[in-house]
Amino acid sequence: MATKLPEVNVWTKQAEFLSSAAPTVAFQGGAGTGKTFALCLQALKLSQDMPGSRGMIVSASYRQLQRSVWPHLQALGTSLGLRDRWEYRKADAELVFPSGSVIWLASAENPESLLGADLAWVCGDEPALWRYDAFKYLMGRLRQPGFVTRAAFTFTPKGRNWAWDELGKPHDGLEVIRASSLENPFVDNAYKLRLLRAYPKGSVWWRQEVEGDYVAYEGLVYAGFDQERHVRKPPADAAFMACALGQDWGWANPGVLLVGRQDRGGVLWVTEETYKPEHSLDWWADEAKRLCREHAATADFADPSEPGNIDHHRTKGVPATKADNAVVPGIQAVASRIASGKLFVSPDCPETIRELLGYCWKRNRDGSSRGDEPEKVNDHAMDALRYLVMGLTAPAAVAGSSSGH
Repeated sequence: MATKLPEVNVWTKQAEFLSSAAPTVAFQGGAGTGKTFALCLQALKLSQDMPGSRGMIVSASYRQLQRSVWPHLQALGTSLGLRDRWEYRKADAELVFPSGSVIWLASAENPESLLGADLAWVCGDEPALWRYDAFKYLMGRLRQPGFVTRAAFTFTPKGRNWAWDELGKPHDGLEVIRASSLENPFVDNAYKLRLLRAYPKGSVWWRQEVEGDYVAYEGLVYAGFDQERHVRKPPADAAFMACALGQDWGWANPGVLLVGRQDRGGVLWVTEETYKPEHSLDWWADEAKRLCREHAATADFADPSEPGNIDHHRTKGVPATKADNAVVPGIQAVASRIASGKLFVSPDCPETIRELLGYCWKRNRDGSSRGDEPEKVNDHAMDALRYLVMGLTAPAAVAGSSSGH
């Protein structure tokens, strides 16, 4: 018997998403539109409306699952009175209900892991950051006997990739709901002002990250970067010879720390990111120390424009050093690694991936790309990546730091 859930306060676009009767529904919106909250509420609703059903919530990576999806599920479980009724089996990453319904928690980072049991429903978070195979495998699992299957997705578009073809154009069996960050009445004015500072109004970044629109980027700096090819985790048996950090300072704009680990074949794996605005210098020093400790990093290549910050880090025990800030040579070094298969980014680094996909050259008045100066918009992770790659061209600074880790 289906269980009726208590009412939850949602805004108009979330309500449209939750009430959709389409076999597949996509909620596309900018940052802060309440997409992940709505997805978790949809998953709990489906599990209770369909007793005995097997469903799966899939995030782009396990880190995003832990940091974004799971907190929403826990909070909603408490407010809906479900926490006392579900059994959380951590080893199997599943929630089991007395009705026989099961929710599996999964990651899209290894598409083959999604193959297996039949499902009645799926809820996917940020599929634009997935590899296409993950989407195809997941949709192929919607075949649990005795149920009318459902699929729901929530995300901010990331250019006109496969998600544009599959989820961006309404067609039979698909309902698309679009929302702007500025429409959400639950978002405070301070957050909206931060968005206005971060994304020039009317720019392609504004259209994507605030309006939730699909945009076609022209004049990409890293045109060779391909999500299908370059977004992956290092193999389990990788032997790392060096580890370092790349750091870009920020306050109103996000500050960034990237962890880069170089293996014996000279391949650089960007395995972790910290990407946050409005955090103190002491906080960043503590974060850099944590990353150095956990990854055995022996250098923090930091933006040289703030020598006082670097000195502060050193007094706190961070092995900070002035990064090489030659922009075009740095871009060429990163592009060379991408082209030669010597640079990969973990799915645990969604902001770095997002910036790589939209980092563009400035344009001349006639609309042509300049090719000698990138746009100074959403380049925080890109600066940190340059510092990291350029720093690793001086092996003596980091060599031998993390073999076997």
